Amino acid sequence: MAPPRAQATAPVDWSILSVSVSQLTLPVARLKVPLYLGAPPPGPESPRDLCWLDTGAPLSVVPFHVHAQRLSWQPIPGIRITWAGQPCDLGRIDAWLTTEQPPYLRGPFSLLAKFAQSDPPGDLMPVLLGLEFFLAHRAEFTMLLPPQHGVISLP
Repeated sequence: MAPPRAQATAPVDWSILSVSVSQLTLPVARLKVPLYLGAPPPGPESPRDLCWLDTGAPLSVVPFHVHAQRLSWQPIPGIRITWAGQPCDLGRIDAWLTTEQPPYLRGPFSLLAKFAQSDPPGDLMPVLLGLEFFLAHRAEFTMLLPPQHGVISLP
């Protein structure tokens, strides 16, 4: 019998921008997660997909521009949903997280996601990591105030 895997942690970093609206300057924060989609990356230093942790999203979202040309994913037939006004297919894809412990990469994790059939107008959106990931993989999320980073704890 193989020994159980030790718990690993993946960093969650703050991205805070100042946005001016009228005469107010407001901080706008996003939570960035190092995530790879599809085939396992050659190493943790490989380019990864920009991903925001979205604690208000029940499902993850893979925008059209991310999956259209390079990712292989498995659609779940007969289910049509939307995201940001765009029709989406529901499907699964393998996801990999960079960890703070050797071997510095954990996966694959099956990720249930909306796969947009087109991108919404405006700036291109990153991948959104939704709460289903945490439920499906019994992962925990801890967030500390900036400048510290949070962590996703993986069993």
